[in-house]
Amino acid sequence: MAGRPTKQGIDYFPLDVGFFSDVKVRKIARACGPQSTSILICLLCNIYKDNGYYILWDEDLPFVIADIVGVSEGAVKEVLTKAIQVGFFDAEIFSVHGVLTSAGIQKRFLLATYQRKETEIIPEYMINGINHANNSINCTKNSINHVDNGQSKVKVNRKKNKENSTNVEQKKAEQAKKLAAAKAATLSRKDSFYDSLIPYVERYGREMVRDFFDYWSEMNKSETKMRFEQQTTWEVAKRLATWSKREKINGKQSYSVQSPGTYIPGRTSKDNAASRQSLEDLADAILGQH
Repeated sequence: MAGRPTKQGIDYFPLDVGFFSDVKVRKIARACGPQSTSILICLLCNIYKDNGYYILWDEDLPFVIADIVGVSEGAVKEVLTKAIQVGFFDAEIFSVHGVLTSAGIQKRFLLATYQRKETEIIPEYMINGINHANNSINCTKNSINHVDNGQSKVKVNRKKNKENSTNVEQKKAEQAKKLAAAKAATLSRKDSFYDSLIPYVERYGREMVRDFFDYWSEMNKSETKMRFEQQTTWEVAKRLATWSKREKINGKQSYSVQSPGTYIPGRTSKDNAASRQSLEDLADAILGQH
């Protein structure tokens, strides 16, 4: 009969009473808003609950955290970026392995699990200075030292670590494939977005529509969403009308274009013919620039 699977995470973790007054947390809250503290606590809960001392950042994690906290995925990613910048999470481990962890998280996890007979540890994820050598971990906090009595040793299962490392590499490969597919899908949507603007070229002019497209099609850092896709509401006709009004307020040249066949004083029939031909080729010209 198979044995009961070894528990890796922990059921609860200590939250310092000074959490909200911590300088790192305050910097994150100042930059990302008051909801950022809820995002941080939710991240910590997921870290301690699952693997205990780290969590792999993938495309699904922002959605999971956003769904729990009730914020946008963009807000979660913004908090992550700032948290790494101020040192709430270890920047080097994240850069190399795509993993969220910190020295404080690892110390709290090891202290909470020091009586377990076995705990899976991936050495590559451990931060320098955390004592995890020679297949054992000695936990120390303040002046209280734990003495090895034969059962207090936390054994690192090297075989499982190798399997874990293989799984991590597989997950990274799958993540890379998903990211590549997401980027390709975004490029396809970008083309569709451009096509949707072509009918407005005659009204607003090629230059304004191009400026509008360049601004609203800007990609996020992961290249999986465009700027306009991150808006809570979006109507292209209304956005273009507002854009045109702002251009006029800012004193920029009007982008309006005369309809084909409209008589323009001072123009010859040759000029009008050229204008009509230009309008016919306008869509191809825009797509060629794109």
